[in-house]
Amino acid sequence: MKKRHLPKWLVITLAVIAGLIILSILNGIFTDIREGEGAQKQTFGVSSGSADVAGNRTAAMDMLMMDEDGGEMMKEMASAPSPSMPPMAGGSAAVDLDGESVTPRIIKNGDLRLRVEDASETMDSVNTLVSGKSGFVESSSISDSGEGPRTAHMTLRVPVESFEGIIGELKGFATLVLHESTGGQDVTTEFIDLEANLRNAQAEEESYRAILNRSGSIEEVLMVTRQLAEVRGRIERYEARQRYLENRTDLATLQLTLTEETRIELPTETWRPFEVVKQSVRNLILGLQGFVDFLIQFVIGVIGLLIPVAAFTALVLWLGWKLVKRIMKKMKK
Repeated sequence: MKKRHLPKWLVITLAVIAGLIILSILNGIFTDIREGEGAQKQTFGVSSGSADVAGNRTAAMDMLMMDEDGGEMMKEMASAPSPSMPPMAGGSAAVDLDGESVTPRIIKNGDLRLRVEDASETMDSVNTLVSGKSGFVESSSISDSGEGPRTAHMTLRVPVESFEGIIGELKGFATLVLHESTGGQDVTTEFIDLEANLRNAQAEEESYRAILNRSGSIEEVLMVTRQLAEVRGRIERYEARQRYLENRTDLATLQLTLTEETRIELPTETWRPFEVVKQSVRNLILGLQGFVDFLIQFVIGVIGLLIPVAAFTALVLWLGWKLVKRIMKKMKK
């Protein structure tokens, strides 16, 4: 019996597939090896949170241990207390990093709508009142349509301790209080957490600066410099958020709306009945002109449409009559 050989194209295809599988396996092995080497080189990886800070401090001390002159600095960093997260506030009392009670941080805001005699004069009085209480007017506007009462809108920033008192004095400017509402948002826990994150980041920055001051290779200096820039960016973000919260909690925000009383005023324009008559006659003439123009357009439009329709109808009737006459003659014959 003759041996059956596989076709050449099938053998080539199987060989190519086997080669691709072997290359894929080898590529995966080399990729895992490179990733493992890269993970070992990243000694100074930094992430947010107190746990990452502790890891970065450990990496920093490892680098100092590699330096034969870094023993004393390593001991100082190891003996330094590691920043820790503050205990969570329990109940209504909040504690700081040292475990002491802190003053609650509340963002207060309110909305007040008043009806007043004169919006402009009341705005001046409000500005004087707020300035005397160490506050300021953040924005103000007044609208006047010319046909009704004016309405003014003001955004006031006032010290938190004077918030309720200023609302009471503002209501004294009104003839009627249309709406009043106040609210608050407790950000004490966020403020304490922010302070803890800031202190952790500052401690981390000091650690990197200490490492940077030690002599080392260019690669190590560049790595520490990059980490130092990242930590400095976090510190600036924490400080900006802290300043924002301090501003929002130290100064309350009050939205104030002033609406004038509705006034009945006598007309000031001169009455001219003859002018009204002339205007009425003019409008009548214009109306008649429009009506005549419509009739002319209607008649011309109808005639223009009827002429071709009538001509076509007459032609059809004439042809029909001719056809009928011819058929009748053939039937008589």
